[in-house]
Amino acid sequence: MATTKDELKKAFAAKVSKLKAELEAWFKEETESIDGSVEAGAPSGAGGSIMGMRPAIDSKRVVDATVVTKKVLDIDLPPQIIKAGGYGSCDEMIADIVPKLEKVFIGDIKVRKPKPAKELSTV
Repeated sequence: MATTKDELKKAFAAKVSKLKAELEAWFKEETESIDGSVEAGAPSGAGGSIMGMRPAIDSKRVVDATVVTKKVLDIDLPPQIIKAGGYGSCDEMIADIVPKLEKVFIGDIKVRKPKPAKELSTV
């Protein structure tokens, strides 16, 4: 017997709080400075900083959050649902990704799986 969309929505809803908590922890770890000593406003000055113009985490790094989605939802985080350019905050990332993950989870968003590479034959 196949699982219905309503059952999948209920299953997703039961996992949302854990998903958000795990994503918050992942985001915090990913965006902390390596040595923990760099201030958020540094470098400062009248002209500002080019670092301040970048997102807190770029879209390529967000793909690494698959460890969270695999652990909580048992699905990969599809790169197709990640906002191009990345996210300025964890709240922005969660607000964008979680509803899309629900659609992937219940099957409303179909994700193409990459085809496996052909094995090289040795002649």
